[in-house]
Amino acid sequence: MEYICFTCQQVFETGMQPCQHLAAFFASLQGQKIWRLRFLNRYAYEFYSDPQIQQLLAEHPLMVSEVLCVDEFDCKTHTGVNALGTRVSIFA
Repeated sequence: MEYICFTCQQVFETGMQPCQHLAAFFASLQGQKIWRLRFLNRYAYEFYSDPQIQQLLAEHPLMVSEVLCVDEFDCKTHTGVNALGTRVSIFA
């Protein structure tokens, strides 16, 4: 799976360390909600905070092929609690 940093546009794969921008973004969301989206006709996943998603939705409908939203994000393990109450990785 590939992921992209929305700040510097660096692409990385599962198992690789994210760039410093994305690492700082993850740290800022400790204990909060985080979204992982794959937009239609794009390959790499992108990460967003809940306020960012709300702003995007207010501007226009989102065309996505896959969505993961987790609460109680842990920036050290990159995991959070999904809608089923299971702790899952944002990189899986």
